[in-house]
Amino acid sequence: MGAREDTKSLNNLAIQAVGALLGAKLPAQGMARCPLPDHNDTTPSFEIRSGGLRWICYRCDEKGGAIDLVIAARRLPFSEAKQWLAEASGLFARPLRQGVQQRRRPPAPVVPRQSLRPTQSPVPTDLGETQADHELYASLLGAAPLLSTGRNYLLGRSLSDRIIARFAVGQMPSVDAMIRLVDQFGFARVEASGLLTKTSTRDRYWPIFPAGALLFPYLEGGRVAYLQARIIMGEAKGSRWRNLNHRKRRLFNTDVLVASSTNHVAICEGAIDVLSAAELGRDAIGLIGVSARLTDAEMIALRGKQVDLLLDWDEAGDKRAVTLRKELSRFGVAATRKTAPKSGAKDVNDYLREGNASI
Repeated sequence: MGAREDTKSLNNLAIQAVGALLGAKLPAQGMARCPLPDHNDTTPSFEIRSGGLRWICYRCDEKGGAIDLVIAARRLPFSEAKQWLAEASGLFARPLRQGVQQRRRPPAPVVPRQSLRPTQSPVPTDLGETQADHELYASLLGAAPLLSTGRNYLLGRSLSDRIIARFAVGQMPSVDAMIRLVDQFGFARVEASGLLTKTSTRDRYWPIFPAGALLFPYLEGGRVAYLQARIIMGEAKGSRWRNLNHRKRRLFNTDVLVASSTNHVAICEGAIDVLSAAELGRDAIGLIGVSARLTDAEMIALRGKQVDLLLDWDEAGDKRAVTLRKELSRFGVAATRKTAPKSGAKDVNDYLREGNASI
């Protein structure tokens, strides 16, 4: 593919999806606040049009397509903006200009703004809310080693110590650990992190995860961006899975989307199925709930990869596989729904516990 074709392919990216890669939340079409640096756009003057492929800011007097948005947002020359977008979107698996020595220069500074803030990962997932409190989550996980009860539960699900350690599974400590977190970071910060119940106050507060529950850290760029818990002991009202309070649910094991060595990705339901897929030799990402949706940036990151849908083999999983394939196809991603095992296994962990070694 030549340079002209490369440019055309990149400019076929939706402006909404490019905005997500840049850290801006934009609509698919219509008016929005301008995401460009130095434009404090209190009255929306930025329009996305032409089927979502073109944009114009009537105040900045700038317009264009996907590459032009990167040029304007990151203050890059055309060739560097084109290269940045190709790498961030995963549209091309090779450099755009093979064999050409490109002149390197320091990247232009990006002016931080609420609508356009620098992201820590090529797959931004925390748009529309405060940044994940990596330090606080890491501090809790450091005080939450896996106990024998948790290890035995996971071993009973045919997960090995190697996989358990690889995904840094922990176990929720006693309420004393939460008291120490509040003393260290302050009540407001711990509450904002989603680790406290809705009824918690500065004088009386309770952790959202019960003591003894398994803790699954959602690592993004090597840092803990989210936590989910699985109750394994005693009675539990409703689901045994617990999520952070008032925090957006995220995609489990999202780092595989940006790993250069990953070219084959499975999409599963939940953390334990992701660990099970890893045990079976597969790189996988996990949805929190069968109805969860991938962001535009996450779907773009799947381009060029072989994608298998390993959602639960039940009616809900089969229906979601149909809609998910359609959603992925809009971003040029072809996905294959793996047929249900003849053994009757209902999910990836069931399949693993049957003694299978690959999937």
